[in-house]
Amino acid sequence: MPVSLDLNNLDRKILNNDQAIYPELGQIALKKLKELGIPDKKHEHWRYTDISEPIQLLEKSLSPNNQKSSKEKTDRNHNPGNIDAHWLNISDIDFGKNKTIEIEGYSVQLKCLNEEQAIKELKINDPLGCLNALLTQKIIKITIPEDSVIEAPIGISCVEPTYSHKYCSNFRFIIDIKKNSKVSFISFYESNSNESHFSNIVMQINIAKNSDTEYLKIQNLSETHNLIDRSIIDLGTDSQINYTTVDIGSKLSRTDVEVNLNNEKSSAVINGVYLCEKNQHIDNHIWSNHISQSTSSTQNFYGIIGEKGHCVFNGKALIKENAFETEANQYNHNILLDDSASVDTKPELEIYNDSVKCSHGCTIGQLDEDAIFYMKSRGIDSKTAKSMLISAFVKNILSKINIETSREYLDELISSKLERL
Repeated sequence: MPVSLDLNNLDRKILNNDQAIYPELGQIALKKLKELGIPDKKHEHWRYTDISEPIQLLEKSLSPNNQKSSKEKTDRNHNPGNIDAHWLNISDIDFGKNKTIEIEGYSVQLKCLNEEQAIKELKINDPLGCLNALLTQKIIKITIPEDSVIEAPIGISCVEPTYSHKYCSNFRFIIDIKKNSKVSFISFYESNSNESHFSNIVMQINIAKNSDTEYLKIQNLSETHNLIDRSIIDLGTDSQINYTTVDIGSKLSRTDVEVNLNNEKSSAVINGVYLCEKNQHIDNHIWSNHISQSTSSTQNFYGIIGEKGHCVFNGKALIKENAFETEANQYNHNILLDDSASVDTKPELEIYNDSVKCSHGCTIGQLDEDAIFYMKSRGIDSKTAKSMLISAFVKNILSKINIETSREYLDELISSKLERL
Protein backbone atom coordinates (compact mmCIF):
# COMPACT_ATOMS: atom_id res chain seq x y z
CA MET A 1 0.00 0.00 0.00
CA PRO A 2 1.65 3.29 -1.09
CA VAL A 3 2.16 6.08 1.42
CA SER A 4 0.43 9.28 0.35
CA LEU A 5 0.21 12.66 2.04
CA ASP A 6 -0.46 15.91 0.20
CA LEU A 7 2.35 18.04 1.58
CA ASN A 8 1.33 21.06 -0.52
CA ASN A 9 -2.02 21.29 1.26
CA LEU A 10 -0.85 20.10 4.66
CA ASP A 11 -0.38 23.54 6.21
CA ARG A 12 -3.83 24.63 4.97
CA LYS A 13 -5.46 21.57 6.54
CA ILE A 14 -3.75 22.23 9.86
CA LEU A 15 -4.83 25.88 9.89
CA ASN A 16 -8.40 24.97 8.94
CA ASN A 17 -8.56 22.48 11.76
CA ASP A 18 -7.27 25.00 14.30
CA GLN A 19 -4.21 22.87 15.03
CA ALA A 20 -1.46 25.38 14.23
CA ILE A 21 -0.29 25.96 17.81
CA TYR A 22 3.25 26.75 16.59
CA PRO A 23 2.65 28.24 13.10
CA GLU A 24 6.18 29.58 12.45
CA LEU A 25 7.77 26.37 13.70
CA GLY A 26 5.31 24.48 11.51
CA GLN A 27 6.44 26.33 8.40
CA ILE A 28 10.07 25.45 9.17
CA ALA A 29 9.12 21.81 9.73
CA LEU A 30 6.99 21.68 6.58
CA LYS A 31 9.82 23.08 4.45
CA LYS A 32 12.16 20.40 5.80
CA LEU A 33 9.50 17.71 5.32
CA LYS A 34 9.10 18.64 1.65
CA GLU A 35 12.87 18.21 1.23
CA LEU A 36 12.90 14.80 2.93
CA GLY A 37 9.57 13.39 1.78
CA ILE A 38 7.39 10.88 3.59
CA PRO A 39 9.35 7.61 3.93
CA ASP A 40 8.08 4.43 2.33
CA LYS A 41 9.49 0.95 1.79
CA LYS A 42 11.74 2.25 -0.98
CA HIS A 43 13.75 4.11 1.66
CA GLU A 44 16.54 1.97 3.10
CA HIS A 45 15.72 2.70 6.76
CA TRP A 46 12.03 1.95 6.22
CA ARG A 47 12.24 -0.99 3.82
CA TYR A 48 10.75 -3.46 6.33
CA THR A 49 8.16 -1.16 7.90
CA ASP A 50 5.01 0.03 6.14
CA ILE A 51 3.64 3.25 7.67
CA SER A 52 0.65 3.59 5.35
CA GLU A 53 -1.85 3.07 8.17
CA PRO A 54 -0.28 5.67 10.51
CA ILE A 55 -0.25 8.22 7.67
CA GLN A 56 -3.90 7.47 6.87
CA LEU A 57 -4.79 8.01 10.52
CA LEU A 58 -2.88 11.29 10.49
CA GLU A 59 -4.86 12.42 7.44
CA LYS A 60 -8.14 11.47 9.11
CA SER A 61 -7.13 13.52 12.14
CA LEU A 62 -6.88 16.59 9.87
CA SER A 63 -10.42 16.25 8.56
CA PRO A 64 -12.48 19.43 9.14
CA ASN A 65 -15.04 17.30 10.98
CA ASN A 66 -12.50 15.97 13.44
CA GLN A 67 -12.30 18.00 16.61
CA LYS A 68 -10.91 17.03 19.98
CA SER A 69 -12.73 13.98 21.21
CA SER A 70 -12.55 15.23 24.78
CA LYS A 71 -11.04 18.04 26.78
CA GLU A 72 -7.50 17.62 28.01
CA LYS A 73 -7.45 15.57 31.14
CA THR A 74 -5.74 16.91 34.22
CA ASP A 75 -5.89 13.80 36.39
CA ARG A 76 -2.41 12.65 35.48
CA ASN A 77 -1.24 12.17 39.06
CA HIS A 78 -2.20 8.50 39.13
CA ASN A 79 0.46 5.82 39.16
CA PRO A 80 0.55 3.86 35.87
CA GLY A 81 1.31 0.22 36.47
CA ASN A 82 1.54 0.90 40.21
CA ILE A 83 5.19 1.76 39.69
CA ASP A 84 6.63 3.84 42.51
CA ALA A 85 7.94 7.04 40.91
CA HIS A 86 7.52 10.82 40.89
CA TRP A 87 4.80 10.96 38.20
CA LEU A 88 4.52 14.32 36.45
CA ASN A 89 1.21 15.91 35.56
CA ILE A 90 2.11 16.97 32.02
CA SER A 91 -1.45 18.09 31.17
CA ASP A 92 -1.33 20.76 33.87
CA ILE A 93 1.57 22.74 32.38
CA ASP A 94 0.52 26.10 30.90
CA PHE A 95 2.03 28.06 28.03
CA GLY A 96 4.35 30.84 29.10
CA LYS A 97 4.51 29.77 32.73
CA ASN A 98 7.37 28.07 34.49
CA LYS A 99 6.33 25.53 37.08
CA THR A 100 8.78 24.36 39.71
CA ILE A 101 8.18 21.21 41.69
CA GLU A 102 10.22 19.91 44.57
CA ILE A 103 11.49 16.36 44.11
CA GLU A 104 13.57 14.98 46.98
CA GLY A 105 14.71 18.49 47.86
CA TYR A 106 15.65 19.53 44.30
CA SER A 107 13.78 22.15 42.25
CA VAL A 108 12.77 20.53 38.96
CA GLN A 109 11.47 22.99 36.39
CA LEU A 110 8.59 22.17 34.03
CA LYS A 111 7.47 24.45 31.25
CA CYS A 112 5.60 24.45 27.99
CA LEU A 113 7.81 26.12 25.39
CA ASN A 114 6.55 29.12 23.48
CA GLU A 115 7.23 29.34 19.77
CA GLU A 116 10.47 31.32 20.03
CA GLN A 117 11.88 28.79 22.51
CA ALA A 118 10.65 25.86 20.42
CA ILE A 119 12.33 27.11 17.25
CA LYS A 120 15.58 27.50 19.17
CA GLU A 121 15.56 24.14 20.96
CA LEU A 122 13.81 21.60 18.74
CA LYS A 123 15.79 19.22 16.58
CA ILE A 124 13.97 18.54 13.34
CA ASN A 125 16.09 16.25 11.17
CA ASP A 126 13.76 13.43 10.06
CA PRO A 127 10.34 13.20 8.35
CA LEU A 128 8.30 11.94 11.30
CA GLY A 129 9.95 14.51 13.56
CA CYS A 130 8.84 17.18 11.07
CA LEU A 131 5.25 15.91 11.24
CA ASN A 132 5.48 15.94 15.01
CA ALA A 133 6.64 19.57 15.04
CA LEU A 134 3.80 20.50 12.68
CA LEU A 135 1.08 18.96 14.81
CA THR A 136 2.25 18.97 18.41
CA GLN A 137 -0.02 20.76 20.86
CA LYS A 138 2.53 21.17 23.63
CA ILE A 139 6.30 20.98 23.83
CA ILE A 140 7.15 20.06 27.41
CA LYS A 141 10.61 20.78 28.82
CA ILE A 142 11.83 19.17 32.05
CA THR A 143 15.00 20.62 33.57
CA ILE A 144 17.00 18.81 36.24
CA PRO A 145 19.24 21.31 38.11
CA GLU A 146 22.97 20.94 38.64
CA ASP A 147 24.28 18.60 41.34
CA SER A 148 20.98 16.72 41.71
CA VAL A 149 20.93 13.14 42.95
CA ILE A 150 17.33 11.94 42.72
CA GLU A 151 16.86 8.41 44.02
CA ALA A 152 13.34 7.51 42.81
CA PRO A 153 12.56 7.65 39.07
CA ILE A 154 10.65 10.51 37.47
CA GLY A 155 7.65 9.24 35.50
CA ILE A 156 6.19 10.58 32.25
CA SER A 157 2.85 9.02 31.39
CA CYS A 158 1.72 8.97 27.76
CA VAL A 159 -1.52 7.10 28.38
CA GLU A 160 -4.00 7.65 25.56
CA PRO A 161 -6.04 9.77 25.52
CA THR A 162 -4.01 12.39 27.37
CA TYR A 163 -4.42 15.12 24.78
CA SER A 164 -7.32 13.24 23.14
CA HIS A 165 -7.22 13.95 19.47
CA LYS A 166 -9.01 11.37 17.41
CA TYR A 167 -6.84 9.13 15.24
CA CYS A 168 -3.49 10.84 15.85
CA SER A 169 -1.59 12.44 18.74
CA ASN A 170 1.82 14.09 18.80
CA PHE A 171 3.89 14.36 21.99
CA ARG A 172 7.14 16.31 22.23
CA PHE A 173 9.43 16.38 25.25
CA ILE A 174 12.83 17.85 26.08
CA ILE A 175 14.67 16.52 29.11
CA ASP A 176 17.58 18.78 30.08
CA ILE A 177 19.89 17.29 32.72
CA LYS A 178 22.44 19.75 34.07
CA LYS A 179 25.98 18.79 35.09
CA ASN A 180 26.97 16.56 38.01
CA SER A 181 23.52 15.02 38.32
CA LYS A 182 22.15 11.52 38.66
CA VAL A 183 18.53 10.82 37.74
CA SER A 184 16.30 8.16 36.22
CA PHE A 185 13.18 8.44 34.05
CA ILE A 186 10.33 6.13 33.10
CA SER A 187 8.22 6.80 29.99
CA PHE A 188 5.02 4.78 30.13
CA TYR A 189 2.98 4.24 26.93
CA GLU A 190 -0.43 2.65 27.27
CA SER A 191 -3.82 3.07 25.58
CA ASN A 192 -7.28 3.14 27.11
CA SER A 193 -9.12 2.64 23.82
CA ASN A 194 -9.36 -0.07 21.18
CA GLU A 195 -9.96 2.48 18.41
CA SER A 196 -7.28 2.81 15.74
CA HIS A 197 -4.77 5.47 16.70
CA PHE A 198 -1.33 6.75 15.74
CA SER A 199 1.03 8.26 18.33
CA ASN A 200 4.04 10.17 17.02
CA ILE A 201 6.40 10.90 19.94
CA VAL A 202 9.76 12.67 20.03
CA MET A 203 11.97 12.78 23.14
CA GLN A 204 15.11 14.96 23.24
CA ILE A 205 17.48 14.14 26.11
CA ASN A 206 20.39 16.48 26.83
CA ILE A 207 22.87 15.17 29.41
CA ALA A 208 25.51 17.62 30.61
CA LYS A 209 29.02 17.00 31.90
CA ASN A 210 29.53 14.27 34.50
CA SER A 211 25.86 13.31 34.70
CA ASP A 212 24.44 9.80 34.88
CA THR A 213 21.00 8.97 33.51
CA GLU A 214 18.83 5.86 33.54
CA TYR A 215 15.93 5.85 31.05
CA LEU A 216 13.25 3.18 30.74
CA LYS A 217 10.50 3.14 28.12
CA ILE A 218 7.61 0.72 28.65
CA GLN A 219 5.32 0.30 25.64
CA ASN A 220 2.11 -1.65 26.25
CA LEU A 221 -0.33 -0.16 23.75
CA SER A 222 -3.45 -1.86 22.44
CA GLU A 223 -3.41 -4.05 19.33
CA THR A 224 -5.08 -1.26 17.29
CA HIS A 225 -2.41 1.31 18.15
CA ASN A 226 0.46 2.50 15.93
CA LEU A 227 3.49 4.10 17.57
CA ILE A 228 6.51 5.86 16.10
CA ASP A 229 8.83 6.93 18.90
CA ARG A 230 12.09 8.81 18.40
CA SER A 231 14.70 9.62 21.04
CA ILE A 232 17.57 12.02 20.34
CA ILE A 233 20.25 11.85 23.05
CA ASP A 234 23.17 14.28 23.33
CA LEU A 235 25.94 13.42 25.78
CA GLY A 236 28.40 15.77 27.47
CA THR A 237 31.92 15.05 28.74
CA ASP A 238 32.08 12.11 31.18
CA SER A 239 28.30 11.65 30.96
CA GLN A 240 26.50 8.36 30.50
CA ILE A 241 23.08 6.89 29.84
CA ASN A 242 21.62 3.43 30.36
CA TYR A 243 18.58 3.36 28.04
CA THR A 244 16.14 0.44 27.86
CA THR A 245 13.07 0.04 25.68
CA VAL A 246 10.53 -2.69 26.47
CA ASP A 247 8.07 -3.33 23.63
CA ILE A 248 5.07 -5.48 24.48
CA GLY A 249 1.95 -4.10 22.77
CA SER A 250 0.78 -2.19 19.68
CA LYS A 251 -0.06 -3.21 16.14
CA LEU A 252 2.97 -1.38 14.78
CA SER A 253 5.81 -0.01 16.88
CA ARG A 254 8.85 1.77 15.52
CA THR A 255 11.59 2.96 17.90
CA ASP A 256 14.38 5.23 16.64
CA VAL A 257 17.20 6.05 19.04
CA GLU A 258 19.92 8.48 17.96
CA VAL A 259 22.79 8.82 20.42
CA ASN A 260 25.32 11.58 19.85
CA LEU A 261 28.53 11.00 21.82
CA ASN A 262 29.66 14.56 21.38
CA ASN A 263 32.32 14.79 24.07
CA GLU A 264 35.21 12.80 25.52
CA LYS A 265 34.53 9.84 27.80
CA SER A 266 30.80 9.86 27.16
CA SER A 267 29.13 6.47 27.04
CA ALA A 268 25.78 4.94 26.15
CA VAL A 269 24.25 1.53 26.71
CA ILE A 270 21.09 1.04 24.64
CA ASN A 271 19.13 -2.08 25.58
CA GLY A 272 15.89 -3.48 24.24
CA VAL A 273 13.54 -6.39 24.68
CA TYR A 274 10.56 -7.05 22.43
CA LEU A 275 7.86 -9.72 22.65
CA CYS A 276 5.93 -9.94 19.42
CA GLU A 277 2.76 -11.96 18.95
CA LYS A 278 0.39 -12.65 16.04
CA ASN A 279 0.31 -9.91 13.38
CA GLN A 280 2.42 -7.49 15.43
CA HIS A 281 5.25 -5.53 13.86
CA ILE A 282 8.06 -4.17 16.07
CA ASP A 283 10.98 -2.24 14.56
CA ASN A 284 14.05 -0.92 16.42
CA HIS A 285 16.53 1.39 14.68
CA ILE A 286 19.51 2.46 16.81
CA TRP A 287 22.29 4.83 15.76
CA SER A 288 25.34 5.53 17.95
CA ASN A 289 27.18 8.53 16.55
CA HIS A 290 30.75 8.67 17.92
CA ILE A 291 31.97 12.21 17.39
CA SER A 292 34.62 12.64 20.08
CA GLN A 293 37.46 10.42 21.33
CA SER A 294 37.39 7.90 24.20
CA THR A 295 33.67 7.25 23.82
CA SER A 296 31.83 3.95 24.11
CA SER A 297 28.48 2.51 23.09
CA THR A 298 26.79 -0.87 23.44
CA GLN A 299 23.54 -2.02 21.85
CA ASN A 300 21.86 -5.14 23.29
CA PHE A 301 18.50 -6.23 21.85
CA TYR A 302 16.68 -9.49 22.58
CA GLY A 303 13.46 -10.55 20.87
CA ILE A 304 10.81 -13.25 21.15
CA ILE A 305 8.65 -13.56 18.03
CA GLY A 306 5.49 -15.64 17.91
CA GLU A 307 3.12 -16.77 15.17
CA LYS A 308 2.99 -14.32 12.22
CA GLY A 309 4.95 -11.73 14.18
CA HIS A 310 7.57 -9.64 12.41
CA CYS A 311 10.46 -7.74 14.01
CA VAL A 312 13.26 -5.56 12.71
CA PHE A 313 16.57 -4.60 14.29
CA ASN A 314 18.96 -2.17 12.60
CA GLY A 315 21.80 -1.08 14.85
CA LYS A 316 24.54 1.19 13.56
CA ALA A 317 27.67 2.68 15.07
CA LEU A 318 29.26 5.55 13.14
CA ILE A 319 32.82 6.31 14.29
CA LYS A 320 34.15 9.57 12.90
CA GLU A 321 37.69 10.58 12.01
CA ASN A 322 38.58 12.15 15.36
CA ALA A 323 36.81 9.59 17.53
CA PHE A 324 40.02 7.81 18.56
CA GLU A 325 40.08 5.11 21.24
CA THR A 326 36.41 4.40 20.71
CA GLU A 327 34.60 1.19 21.65
CA ALA A 328 31.34 0.14 20.00
CA ASN A 329 29.46 -3.14 20.37
CA GLN A 330 26.17 -4.39 18.92
CA TYR A 331 24.29 -7.58 19.73
CA ASN A 332 20.89 -8.80 18.60
CA HIS A 333 19.49 -12.20 19.61
CA ASN A 334 16.11 -13.58 18.58
CA ILE A 335 14.02 -16.65 19.31
CA LEU A 336 11.33 -17.63 16.78
CA LEU A 337 8.44 -19.59 18.30
CA ASP A 338 6.73 -20.46 15.03
CA ASP A 339 7.66 -21.14 11.41
CA SER A 340 5.60 -18.08 10.39
CA ALA A 341 7.56 -15.75 12.70
CA SER A 342 10.23 -13.59 11.07
CA VAL A 343 12.93 -11.07 11.88
CA ASP A 344 15.17 -8.85 9.78
CA THR A 345 18.37 -7.93 11.60
CA LYS A 346 21.24 -5.75 10.45
CA PRO A 347 24.06 -4.65 12.78
CA GLU A 348 26.35 -2.10 11.10
CA LEU A 349 29.73 -0.53 11.79
CA GLU A 350 30.98 2.50 9.83
CA ILE A 351 34.52 3.36 10.92
CA TYR A 352 36.77 6.25 9.83
CA ASN A 353 39.85 5.75 12.01
CA ASP A 354 42.00 2.80 13.14
CA SER A 355 42.12 3.38 16.90
CA VAL A 356 38.89 1.54 17.74
CA LYS A 357 37.61 -1.61 19.39
CA CYS A 358 34.40 -2.83 17.82
CA SER A 359 32.26 -5.96 17.62
CA HIS A 360 28.84 -6.98 16.40
CA GLY A 361 26.80 -10.12 16.11
CA CYS A 362 23.30 -11.50 15.81
CA THR A 363 21.59 -14.85 16.30
CA ILE A 364 18.22 -16.20 15.16
CA GLY A 365 17.06 -19.54 16.45
CA GLN A 366 14.45 -21.57 18.28
CA LEU A 367 14.17 -22.83 21.82
CA ASP A 368 16.71 -25.46 22.80
CA GLU A 369 14.91 -28.80 22.41
CA ASP A 370 17.55 -30.58 24.51
CA ALA A 371 16.95 -28.17 27.37
CA ILE A 372 13.18 -28.69 27.09
CA PHE A 373 13.66 -32.48 27.06
CA TYR A 374 15.87 -32.28 30.15
CA MET A 375 13.33 -30.15 32.03
CA LYS A 376 10.48 -32.50 31.06
CA SER A 377 12.53 -35.43 32.36
CA ARG A 378 12.56 -33.63 35.72
CA GLY A 379 8.77 -33.44 35.83
CA ILE A 380 8.25 -30.00 34.30
CA ASP A 381 5.51 -29.87 31.64
CA SER A 382 6.34 -28.65 28.14
CA LYS A 383 4.52 -25.30 28.39
CA THR A 384 6.18 -24.41 31.70
CA ALA A 385 9.59 -25.48 30.42
CA LYS A 386 9.26 -23.22 27.36
CA SER A 387 8.08 -20.32 29.51
CA MET A 388 11.03 -20.73 31.88
CA LEU A 389 13.53 -20.74 29.00
CA ILE A 390 11.97 -17.65 27.44
CA SER A 391 11.91 -15.83 30.79
CA ALA A 392 15.60 -16.60 31.32
CA PHE A 393 16.36 -15.31 27.82
CA VAL A 394 14.44 -12.04 28.34
CA LYS A 395 16.05 -11.45 31.74
CA ASN A 396 19.37 -10.94 29.97
CA ILE A 397 18.00 -7.45 29.28
CA LEU A 398 15.71 -6.90 32.25
CA SER A 399 18.62 -7.50 34.64
CA LYS A 400 20.35 -4.46 33.12
CA ILE A 401 17.54 -2.09 34.20
CA ASN A 402 18.64 -0.18 37.29
CA ILE A 403 15.15 0.96 38.33
CA GLU A 404 14.11 -1.45 41.06
CA THR A 405 10.56 -0.09 41.35
CA SER A 406 9.74 -1.23 37.80
CA ARG A 407 10.72 -4.89 38.23
CA GLU A 408 7.46 -6.24 39.68
CA TYR A 409 5.36 -4.56 36.99
CA LEU A 410 7.66 -5.73 34.18
CA ASP A 411 7.67 -9.30 35.51
CA GLU A 412 3.85 -9.34 35.55
CA LEU A 413 3.60 -7.69 32.13
CA ILE A 414 6.01 -10.09 30.47
CA SER A 415 4.48 -13.16 32.16
CA SER A 416 1.07 -12.10 30.83
CA LYS A 417 2.52 -11.67 27.34
CA LEU A 418 4.24 -15.05 27.43
CA GLU A 419 0.89 -16.68 28.14
CA ARG A 420 -0.30 -15.43 24.76
CA LEU A 421 2.79 -16.39 22.77
